[in-house]
Amino acid sequence: MSEAFAAPEDRSTLKDLAIRNVGGVSRCELSLKSGFTVITGESGAGKSSIVRAIELAAGKRAQSSFIRAGEEEASVDAVFATDTRLPGLDDELQPVEGSFFAKRALSRSGRGRASLQGVSVPLNIYSSSTSHFIHIQSQFAQMELLDTDRQLAMVDSCGGTELAALLRELREVFAQARQKERELKDIADRRAEIEQKYANAAEVVPLVKKVNPTEGLEASLDREIDALSRRLAAASKVAQNLDRLSGGLSEQGLLDELEGVCEALIDCTPPEVAGECTRLLREGMQSFHDLVEAALRQTGRSPDALAQEIEELEGRRGELRRLRRLAGAKSEDELLAWCAGAVEGLSWLEESYDRLEQVTREARELRRQASHLALSIREYRKRAASELGERVNALFADLAMDGIGFAITFVELPRLRRDGADGVEFTLFTSKRSGRVDKIASGGELSRLLLALQLSLPDEWLPPTLVFDEVEAGLGGRAAVLSGLKLQELSQKCQVLLVTHEASIAALGDEHCVVRKITREGGPESLVLKVEGEDRVRELARMLSGNPDLPEAQDHARKLLEEAQNLRRADPA
Repeated sequence: MSEAFAAPEDRSTLKDLAIRNVGGVSRCELSLKSGFTVITGESGAGKSSIVRAIELAAGKRAQSSFIRAGEEEASVDAVFATDTRLPGLDDELQPVEGSFFAKRALSRSGRGRASLQGVSVPLNIYSSSTSHFIHIQSQFAQMELLDTDRQLAMVDSCGGTELAALLRELREVFAQARQKERELKDIADRRAEIEQKYANAAEVVPLVKKVNPTEGLEASLDREIDALSRRLAAASKVAQNLDRLSGGLSEQGLLDELEGVCEALIDCTPPEVAGECTRLLREGMQSFHDLVEAALRQTGRSPDALAQEIEELEGRRGELRRLRRLAGAKSEDELLAWCAGAVEGLSWLEESYDRLEQVTREARELRRQASHLALSIREYRKRAASELGERVNALFADLAMDGIGFAITFVELPRLRRDGADGVEFTLFTSKRSGRVDKIASGGELSRLLLALQLSLPDEWLPPTLVFDEVEAGLGGRAAVLSGLKLQELSQKCQVLLVTHEASIAALGDEHCVVRKITREGGPESLVLKVEGEDRVRELARMLSGNPDLPEAQDHARKLLEEAQNLRRADPA
């Protein structure tokens, strides 16, 4: 009962059930009708096999022990009469012409199979689809009353559309708030990671921007420095020789001396050749000056300029090596990766301040909205709990629970959850005792409380088919009869199948099936037969006395059937 089922006007039912090799049942085919069907039989006849088969059809977990002894496979085919379109199913799996076919097969090899509308499907799809139609309650099904989440869901189902809308809004706001909280945690975690990984980044990042490390940078700097060093050595040697030729500011060079010597020689030559000697001297000196200029052009930049460039390159190389030490990088690839991460990380870190403030504000506002919705939901829940309690208490008298009261109490949770800030407790009380149902209720009281809740909750909480496995256990006399009447009342809202040992309840069924064990050549086998008329009288007599042919028991059985018929006439609905 943790989720809503089909609306009552759907009137879906389990129409046909074919069982092969499940438990004690070798082969069985049942055609079922809406209303109240009872299944009886002696202990050990195989009634539990019918329940196991229905559980398999409903998608419950299977065990190889379910397979009939001596057989390798077991299967259950179920046909549901329905026009309901099932959510989440492909079109080829939807009901067709009012019928929905489901098949489940087990193998001792452990390889089970499931199909819908003749198409193989995974078990989870099969289970989510067939569980829409069937809900099975055994003697232990009342344990769901002890689940506080289900208790809360029962209360919420009585809150109407207003409470449902508030809950949807809260879940949406809560999901958004959780998302913001996860985002805040992600931001905080990344900030911590960056701050730890790049602890000295404040010193390193300016160095990264200055050095601008690239792939092969250090090797490239080494090559440039070596080349410039060779050029500097050559330029220095040329400069020294040129200085000897041209001289300095304060002394004469070799060219000046050569020119002076040549002029002295010209002075000693006869006048008729002095002019030619002067011309040759000037041409020679011009050639020397041309040589000096050509040499200067070949050296390019001055040694000082080359030395300055080498110094700058060596400085950059030194900073690159210092950067590698600070980054703890053993290789160039590690350094480049670290530098890229540091620049990106610190940039993100700087930008994260604004995002952190924004997300913090958004999360705070969403929490405020969620708290406001939770308070509104609490008020609706209190009204819904009061109404549900009144309906359940009104049914207690019809279930032989006179003097016992039912109440729903709320506990404020320390933390807001997606469904609000309320915990819920179902309690029973009498003049002498009171407490949570899991503390003080007997099995019979839990069984009748569950039945009262099923009659009190909105119809959409009822599945199309409810299967009860001896839920009247622990009851007797008037309590059993009254519970049977309520099961009959419940069958006006959904199809009810009841496995029972109680004749007074079995007589109330619209249809009666008997499980009998017979012996054949292959061993004992369970048969399932529909009984009517005198066959039904004999079965009820057996249930009453252990002897189907005992006249007194048969008379009693006829009276039970007659009373049930009178009840149906009095309440034809």
